[in-house]
Amino acid sequence: MLHRRLPPRAVVAPPALQRALVLSEPCPARTANGSIASFWLLGAHGGAGVSTLTWMWSEAADCGRIWPGPVGKESPFVVLVARETVTGLAAADALLRQHHADLAGGCRVLGLVTVAARPGRMSTVIRRDLSLYGALADKVWRVGWHEEFIQQPLRAFGRSGEEIGWRDTSVPADVAAIEHQLLTLVEQFRSDPAGEGGRPS
Repeated sequence: MLHRRLPPRAVVAPPALQRALVLSEPCPARTANGSIASFWLLGAHGGAGVSTLTWMWSEAADCGRIWPGPVGKESPFVVLVARETVTGLAAADALLRQHHADLAGGCRVLGLVTVAARPGRMSTVIRRDLSLYGALADKVWRVGWHEEFIQQPLRAFGRSGEEIGWRDTSVPADVAAIEHQLLTLVEQFRSDPAGEGGRPS
């Protein structure tokens, strides 16, 4: 996990066409188990990997590439997801800049999850872009390449459990570890909403 951040004052808002819409009503999405989400996954683009992660993370829901309001008692916590391509990381950059420009509703961005686009080492170009764009996120996590994701249907995989640290063994260790860290952050922010960790990123 990487920790990088630029001061919000250095951020320029993206053009309107590069921004995601903000919901003004409750988000109808639920977790794969049909429960209310503890945090939302916002795909920066189509094919980012949100459907796979939502299936495996028992407390996450796909907000449909739209910022939740949030409305009422909805979770304000959002995790951006992007594929490790030039286009995917640029789309994540636009959403991060939208958030820092206070154009993303009342959400709190926990960080950015990138998903490997190919097996093997990350290319120099992608490493450069991730270093640049990831600087706008408090935290950056990486899901490595898993051949089984493209060889098997989602129903072949289990889900991590409601208790932090538990996982079905069919869920890759890196995927389960990221959810563990996300749920830990959510609990920290909920217990200390006015503290350092509880302020919007």
